[in-house]
Amino acid sequence: MKKVLFDSDVIIDVLSRREPFFSASFQALNLVNLRLIQGYISAHAVTNIFYILRKQLGIPTTLTLLQTLLEEICIAPINDSVIHAALTNPQNDFEDAVTREAARASHIDYIVTRNLKDYTQSSIPAFLPEQLLANIISDS
Repeated sequence: MKKVLFDSDVIIDVLSRREPFFSASFQALNLVNLRLIQGYISAHAVTNIFYILRKQLGIPTTLTLLQTLLEEICIAPINDSVIHAALTNPQNDFEDAVTREAARASHIDYIVTRNLKDYTQSSIPAFLPEQLLANIISDS
């Protein structure tokens, strides 16, 4: 089973029902529920998602949504080696470098994001949600 790390933008699309991205992001994340992939999110993305959604949805709702999400997907840990690798990474955006290094350390097969340009330096292939759907369906 492929291991797929979802970037925070895709998770926010789903939890906030953000249009026009909700449908494709939801379908990609739903592959976890269908047991077609094993889903991951980086540890720092959890706090970022909370910070962004609490303003829009309120703290109780945001906490409930995150708890439900984390029942289905795993957390890619961030530790000393992940941070040090991200610091020496040639990427301009440090947060994306941390995400990429957390994915690498967790032996992730794919990253799903709406910002492919953020992962052009990644050794792990990055896909849009729609591309992941097409790829997984063609592999089935």
